[in-house]
Amino acid sequence: MKYTCPPRAIIEVNLAIQSVEDLIVAVRDDSSDWHPKEPKWFRGEPHVNTALTPTLYRGGFAPHENALLQMFRARASGFHETVPMREHTDQWLFLARHANLPTRLLDWSEGALIALHFALKECKPVVWMLNPLNLNDLSYTTPPLTPRPREFPLPWHGPGNPAFENLRGAWEQNSRGVPLPVAIYPTYVHPRLRGQRSCFTIHGTDVRGLDVLLPNNPILKRYVVDPARRQSMRSELAVLGITDSVVFPDIDGLANELKERFS
Repeated sequence: MKYTCPPRAIIEVNLAIQSVEDLIVAVRDDSSDWHPKEPKWFRGEPHVNTALTPTLYRGGFAPHENALLQMFRARASGFHETVPMREHTDQWLFLARHANLPTRLLDWSEGALIALHFALKECKPVVWMLNPLNLNDLSYTTPPLTPRPREFPLPWHGPGNPAFENLRGAWEQNSRGVPLPVAIYPTYVHPRLRGQRSCFTIHGTDVRGLDVLLPNNPILKRYVVDPARRQSMRSELAVLGITDSVVFPDIDGLANELKERFS
């Protein structure tokens, strides 16, 4: 499928990313003072004005969070070959998100080009870059008695763990949680998690977007892509091996890739 945009879709062109190389250079420059061996996470948004807010908090779903999760857990085994054990609530949340159920999880990828692939799906692309470990430093509400290791918290291990608290909030009527989102790695309960090199931030008690919670904070960067360059950049990504069948490693991804190739 070829994507077309109206002329007014061109925004911030003078400052926009014009090529895949532009994005790589910008990422390298903006993260030059970050630890070189620690991860950088990326998120592609197809609409430039979309806030960094999970789908649960868009469209009035938040009051029904627990009902959505409980009904999904009760019925999913009839629609999916393998499902987590009932008590593995973190894995159920990961599976629900990748089935597109509205949750408090916000999708990220370890791959900048994968995020760019998603951003280029629509007319006003933007890519975000996050320092996830620095976010987690801010998410702890109490100072440590000893220095914390630079590691990601396990969402199933608590108490005193902000990831665990935010996860419990999803299943306990938002009665638990810390104010800031927490960056976590998922269990790969779905092939798309693997293909997209998925990772998540999980929101807590403050439901505002991450961009609002971290205003002008250097751990979060935003890159606007010139909409006029979308098709050429999609071609660049295909040459670099980033296609629908890679990020959606199933028969649907293959079909979408072939449709685009021959359209």
